[in-house]
Amino acid sequence: MEVQNNQSSLVRNSGLFAYLESVRPSIEEGLRAYMPSASPPFGARFNEAVNYALFPGGKRLRPVLTFLGAELFGGTPASVLPVAVAVEYVHTSSLIFDDLPLMDNAAKRRGRLCLHLQFGEALAVLVALGLLNSAYGLIFECAGKDDSVLIKAHQELVQCIGPQGMIVGQALDISVTRQLETSIARESHLSEGYEAVRSLKTSAMMKMSLQLGAILSGASDEQLALQSHFAMLLGEAFQIRDDLLDLEEDELLTASSQRVQSLTLKRDAEQAKRRALNLLAEAKNILTMGYGCPEPTRLLCELADYVMARQN
Repeated sequence: MEVQNNQSSLVRNSGLFAYLESVRPSIEEGLRAYMPSASPPFGARFNEAVNYALFPGGKRLRPVLTFLGAELFGGTPASVLPVAVAVEYVHTSSLIFDDLPLMDNAAKRRGRLCLHLQFGEALAVLVALGLLNSAYGLIFECAGKDDSVLIKAHQELVQCIGPQGMIVGQALDISVTRQLETSIARESHLSEGYEAVRSLKTSAMMKMSLQLGAILSGASDEQLALQSHFAMLLGEAFQIRDDLLDLEEDELLTASSQRVQSLTLKRDAEQAKRRALNLLAEAKNILTMGYGCPEPTRLLCELADYVMARQN
């Protein structure tokens, strides 16, 4: 079963797994309900490509972050479902762009051919843009919210995607890769660039996912700052775990690789693991000190633990 396979790293009797199982159907329904589509018959190929990109999806952790961000402040998953869908659309679009030949030049995504190999590069770009465009509008699909709150949430989304987020993060990723390939930069500069990529691409997405639910549920600026700190730490640990998984998959990776050298090739793998565990401990402490241990806090702490346990 797809859900079980995707959740192979989650303990079946954990609160987080039970929560994810309970909310996943609504996430999947929302993704289909708001899915950008073109009029038939000429739009059939576009619609097929959008469906291919979204289903079957990954673990849907980012929409879950949006739900938990809302529940911390009295909101419900139903009240922020359109925004949770928007978060997954942004995430999926970023994966499509990352996989393109002029970016990471990937062949597989979630065990299947990448979208650009299945449908062509031009259509893949259009699908990614269609998902991004839909995400912007979905912020305003949340009923019963003040205009000022909706605008604040929209600004958070724009910031994550734009100059302080994914787009510049991808540009830095390309720059760091090029420097590695040509050996024109000192290692210290490459390290700084790599850290910037992590912050802008991975942590910004985590932050956006959590913050949107909180903003729409009435969180104060002080509470949002606390959540932002948690999310940035979670994102950095998530990226370090990605690096460790990359190293486990390919122990022969060298400095001449076409991909950016992972953190684990610059530092000892055990040191990287310790750093990730320290980041997650700090992240969990921030939440429990700030909010005590209500159910959403416990689930977010479980999610932090899952970051290091995951296998994909």
